[in-house]
Amino acid sequence: RKTANRLTRTCRELQPMSAASGGGGGKAVVAQNFPASWVAAAALEVLPQKVQSLLQRLGPLEGPPVVSQGPNGLQALACFQNASDARAAVQTLHGFDMRSAAEKQAANNEAPKENECFSLRIADESGVAGSKTARKRKLKANGIFLWPLPQNWAEKDVELLASPYGTVLRTKVEGMANGQKGVLIDFLKPSAASAAQAALNGLSLMGATIRCVMQEEPQAAQPLMMYFSYLDELVKSPIAQEVEPKLDDKEIFVTHLPPKAGTEDGVRFLLGSFGDIEEVFLLRDAQQRPSGKAFVLFKSHSEARKALEAIRGSSADGASKAFWSESERALRGPPLSASCVHLVWEPPPHVFFAIEGTRGAYGLNVLRHLQGQNGSKMQEIRKAAAAGSLQLEILDDTSNNGHVLFVASCGEAAQAEECWRLLSAALACVHETHAAEVRGSLVLRGFPASWSEKGLKFVFAPFGGLTSVTIEEEEENAQPICVSGEVAPSGRLAYVKLRNSQAMDKAVANLHQTKVGDGDLVEECIVACHRWHSKSWIDGSFQVSIFIDQLALSRRPLEAGPGPEDRELYVRNLPLHDMSRQQLQEYFEGFGEVDDLHLNADAFSMEQVNEGYIRFKDHRDAVRCIEALTPTDPDEADPTDLAGSWSESERVLQRKTNCYRFNVVAELVGADGSGLERIKAEARLKGLWILGESLQLKDKTAPKACGRQLHFVGRCTEEVNVRFFRDLLERELEVIHRKIASRLEKRKQKEVGEKEGQSAVNGQERMAGAWSQPPSFWGNPSPNTNNYDGYQAASAGAAWSRPPDAERSAEMERKGQTRRHKRKDKSEKDRGHSEGKEKHSHSRRRRRRKEEASNSASNH
Repeated sequence: RKTANRLTRTCRELQPMSAASGGGGGKAVVAQNFPASWVAAAALEVLPQKVQSLLQRLGPLEGPPVVSQGPNGLQALACFQNASDARAAVQTLHGFDMRSAAEKQAANNEAPKENECFSLRIADESGVAGSKTARKRKLKANGIFLWPLPQNWAEKDVELLASPYGTVLRTKVEGMANGQKGVLIDFLKPSAASAAQAALNGLSLMGATIRCVMQEEPQAAQPLMMYFSYLDELVKSPIAQEVEPKLDDKEIFVTHLPPKAGTEDGVRFLLGSFGDIEEVFLLRDAQQRPSGKAFVLFKSHSEARKALEAIRGSSADGASKAFWSESERALRGPPLSASCVHLVWEPPPHVFFAIEGTRGAYGLNVLRHLQGQNGSKMQEIRKAAAAGSLQLEILDDTSNNGHVLFVASCGEAAQAEECWRLLSAALACVHETHAAEVRGSLVLRGFPASWSEKGLKFVFAPFGGLTSVTIEEEEENAQPICVSGEVAPSGRLAYVKLRNSQAMDKAVANLHQTKVGDGDLVEECIVACHRWHSKSWIDGSFQVSIFIDQLALSRRPLEAGPGPEDRELYVRNLPLHDMSRQQLQEYFEGFGEVDDLHLNADAFSMEQVNEGYIRFKDHRDAVRCIEALTPTDPDEADPTDLAGSWSESERVLQRKTNCYRFNVVAELVGADGSGLERIKAEARLKGLWILGESLQLKDKTAPKACGRQLHFVGRCTEEVNVRFFRDLLERELEVIHRKIASRLEKRKQKEVGEKEGQSAVNGQERMAGAWSQPPSFWGNPSPNTNNYDGYQAASAGAAWSRPPDAERSAEMERKGQTRRHKRKDKSEKDRGHSEGKEKHSHSRRRRRRKEEASNSASNH
């Protein structure tokens, strides 16, 4: 902020990038440093036609170029019909080596000098006329420029040549860029100059054709104005939005903020619902008014991602836009010293400060790519835009929470706009390099400075060779956690891509922490080799996600059938090479309405694999699908055929309501998280989380879930830990599945015993029911009948209330109850020693409570 205020006070005019973009760039260009064959005496007459032919390849011109003598020699001014064509021409032709093959061979194929490279820059907008003519220049009425002069001519000879046309005030011989000599001649009267130009132009002098043009009035020096733009304002390419951020990136850049967010408190009120905001940095214009842009630093990565996704999800017109902070990415590296606060290119003497940072999301030193070797890129941009100076500064004097600011000193706004355009193109090149060379590559560290691209190809030759090699300068003494053991930091790293991507595992296993090189052609050293991890932290650790159904569930209880709530299947061998995601969903919709389709990704490359989850709306649709995917004869099934099984993730997320009647999540986590901590320690992880759609985490540092299904996320430091991590999870699930199977078996035995006991009870009840009512001929006579006249029993029904064998029937019932009690006791003993102990302990407690109750009653 101090730097921004200082710029506001000292600059004549301070405008943001938006203010400099009003003109949209000029259409006029100035070409210089022509090939020697173009400016030879015999070819000067056709120079405009050659320049026109060259420029028209990149776009139509408004008219033929105008050739004149400039301060640095011959120059041609041309005007394109479209400003975009003019910018494309500058970007394509500026700095092009125009030497012939013979000239290159004579120079031993060395790099061309500055005056040997074609120069093409945007001309000032103020000199472009509205009509279809090239830029109008103010000519000097009494001056001419004449070339080429004979090598042995002096100013006296020129005066003798020009004096017949009028009084000569001044002559000045100048050397030209092509090695020839020219002369500036000033006459007393303009009429004399006009007569001399008409007479001398085309004159043959000592075997050479003389060219003569009117001089240009020297333009008055324009006051320089200062313009600035933050690195984040230069982002034009959509590729930047596709770059996966580091998992500890916490800053976002927000644009198109509403007027109510014109203060820091307003921004906090607008975005504070997404998480804790540590700092807000508002961008302001020259009058210190809010520009509608701000950097917002959150306390955690998950909070910043939540805010960014919410802002991007808004579809309203004029809604705010959000991006991950490019400044935060570019400044990933060790803190800068006080002397390296800014990087500057100024007119001589040149001052350059290198800024390190390869730990960002791109894996590249972004600022070094923008400035070029020893600031050469910045110098080219300044010259191409005709700017007075181009400067790069880091605000807040820190690399951990700084912002990259470009400051251009220009005479016109169009020059500043050209600087921003060229810087934006350079940043787009960084994005393209990341996508083409870094993403999906192998990273090699620890190799010495003597290794070149050939040495790297030699090392990777046993693994099928390389398709690309990119060597990047790393920050000094930087050694991420994943580089351990005897690997020494060398200040360089290499991104390599194998011809055979299937050999990446083999290459990592054979090269990591291994001595390589033959000691003759390639210097011996111990190197570190690992994959490029898109989801990683700046310390080198990376994220690995493993879905539960990707594990080898060898002990999964198969006797537990699906419940009525099971609607999700895990499918394998999906034909992703032949079918798109939409086609896959249409295929499964043939069995019923699909609720969700999730395709799993590779743990390292994050590319989709041929496995995933399919969730139906109804259980019956899922049953029809699993029946279609289950082969009738498993022995004859092709292992590459589409196959499926009931989702273990769905069952685990159902907790105790699943078909197991067992809470797998609670068993894995353990009391107070002790289970996860044990797995984390044994697998040597820096972090471990269990994620799923119905699981709520209080940990704000937890990474974003990779899907709705249950999966384990580990923060690994070595790729070998991934194998340990997977093995531990499979072992833990094997123990849990065995416990579930044991409980299912005991539950089944209990149900069988209860069914047998119930059957016995039902049988005895039927037997007792048969004797509960005696036959009618054993019954008592109805008191209303007169079957026995004059006879009435003393005790009606007393003698015949039971059948003759009633006592024997009651005895049989008592014996049946005794047998049932014996069978029940035997079944309880067979259920296991532990449950028997528990039951007996409950019985003892009940007896003890009864005794205490009776004693208490007796005491009272």
